[in-house]
Amino acid sequence: MLKYCIIIPCFNEEKRILTDEFLDFVNSHPNCNFLFVDDGSKDLTSEVISNLSNQSNQIDGLILDKNSGKAEAIRAGMNNVIKKNTYDCLGYLDADLAIPFSELERLMGKVDEGFQFVFSSKKPTKNSELEIKFKRYFVGRVLSSMVRFSLKLKIYDTQCGCKLMTSELASLSFKDKFISSWLFDIELIWRIIISRDRAFFREKAIEIPVKKLIDRGSSRIKISDLFSLPFEFLKIHSYYSKLKRAN
Repeated sequence: MLKYCIIIPCFNEEKRILTDEFLDFVNSHPNCNFLFVDDGSKDLTSEVISNLSNQSNQIDGLILDKNSGKAEAIRAGMNNVIKKNTYDCLGYLDADLAIPFSELERLMGKVDEGFQFVFSSKKPTKNSELEIKFKRYFVGRVLSSMVRFSLKLKIYDTQCGCKLMTSELASLSFKDKFISSWLFDIELIWRIIISRDRAFFREKAIEIPVKKLIDRGSSRIKISDLFSLPFEFLKIHSYYSKLKRAN
């Protein structure tokens, strides 16, 4: 049985961490651990994490001194786990479980089948139940068009917050700082392409449309972000395109 560790980035998530659901999941999945990363929260997030950790030896916490953004919080968590060298597969998931555990289980099943990078997608399907605010949907569709042009891969959604990968891929992909805190998922795929190649990605990576997505509210996408995202994307595309050519 493969051993998993899932990073949960947290910033002021005191009232959004579903304690009972996390405890129920680890109790029924002895091969899965969670590392909550408190990204310099100003509320009682660290106390919630400590309480969870005290109730299960499959849950641990990492407290960062200052807020550094989602990308760096996940990277700090990944590197903290990688150095222990005790897990076959690493991943990350949002603290509010807008993507429920049933979706994480589906991704774990694909890793068990031999895929090395598995990621959820908000691509609508016939039987899916998706609660998506228009602002997020609009941003997602614009990014999708740019991503296909940049990565030269048929990916519908890079931004869905549930991904799994082998520990080997994680160690290669999370070694260096990310350019963007919002679009680091695109950088992650670029890094896999550069460390492997597109043929590897097409064969060993798989995008899984979620069957259920829950709108937990409190979206952190601001209007100012909508204007800055294209510039961040262009910076990413320029940097990694040059890096790919150099390799």
